[in-house]
Amino acid sequence: MAAMVKLKTESELRQIAQEECPPSTFVRMERKQYENICYFTDDACGFEFAIGSHAYKTKISYVEGTYNRWEFSYYDYIWDKTNAQAEAIAKQAGFTLEKENHPPIGPYAELHTDRTVEQIADGMTQLGRLVKSADVHHKYDRCELWAKHYDSEKNIWMNYAFYRFKDDVIDLDENKDIYYYMDNAEDQLGVKCIFERKTEMKGSEISGLSSQEYYDDNDANRFIDVYFFHTESGEKKLIANFQVEQNVYYITDAE
Repeated sequence: MAAMVKLKTESELRQIAQEECPPSTFVRMERKQYENICYFTDDACGFEFAIGSHAYKTKISYVEGTYNRWEFSYYDYIWDKTNAQAEAIAKQAGFTLEKENHPPIGPYAELHTDRTVEQIADGMTQLGRLVKSADVHHKYDRCELWAKHYDSEKNIWMNYAFYRFKDDVIDLDENKDIYYYMDNAEDQLGVKCIFERKTEMKGSEISGLSSQEYYDDNDANRFIDVYFFHTESGEKKLIANFQVEQNVYYITDAE
């Protein structure tokens, strides 16, 4: 029964806020029949958010579940704070803003338009910089704005261009993989990486790849996307679309 589930106490919920959220101030606790909720205000921004513990039913029994609404509340806060200026930018540039249904992971927002990337580029940059200036907790440093055209045959909105918060870059969606692999290379090497060219190579042609733990005979003749780049100091390297571990790709020196 739900009444038998042990819910988290006020001190336990306050501990979650301390460990998982930016500095915040406890406001109050609300006790419901099968739920304990603590409310806090974010010290830097002043918005309120909830962390709660509730009983919910699985296939076989009731169990305790904990939720933390900080990320949802922060997204709402940033959206509301920038909304008036964002809508003005969108109207001028010729796109409409579509908010995500969850805290941003890839896109901060989608931009629906019938215009070209050249026509909306200034608006994308203005909007991106507006959001970045409001993002005091730097949660969206790696987010993007996704521009979409309507495909009447498929009856869906299709990505065709993007703006990167990280570096103010605007490019066509067909080139997104280049930025993805350069980001991965920079994360792994800890230095700035500059893309040079993309090609396909057989696994057997990529220096040192055959020594990888997950490499097998099937990889020898399989064509793999390879991205050549150089670091700020001039080191020439390549990163291959051969996933050894999640988000860790094979990097080696290149001629």
